[in-house]
Amino acid sequence: NVWEWCVDPFPTRNPEDKHVTLKGGSFIDSLDGKFNHKATVVTRMGNTADSGSYNTGFRCAAGIGGGGRKAPPDQAKLQEIAAEGGIEALQEFLGDGASVMKASDLEKMQEQAKAAREDL
Repeated sequence: NVWEWCVDPFPTRNPEDKHVTLKGGSFIDSLDGKFNHKATVVTRMGNTADSGSYNTGFRCAAGIGGGGRKAPPDQAKLQEIAAEGGIEALQEFLGDGASVMKASDLEKMQEQAKAAREDL
């Protein structure tokens, strides 16, 4: 069993680092994580596309396409759109599937959620 290379980008602290997602685990990992990685069906890690090892691989699949995730939008582009056109322009760029709000509105929403949890 090997780590499976995926097309999905893997988020990093530095948006300029381009990592792809590896999922699953490999024969050198353990179920409890006592050595190397904890191998579960939801385990994910990132690596650069030019790296490889004896414990990584990929799955050949054929299909009609679709099913994949879109790459996340470029953060610099989003900041540029927001600076030039505000929240409305950013919402238009991202489309109906996204929700854009001001930081103050987000803080207010978080405070309301926290109060609701405390009332439980």
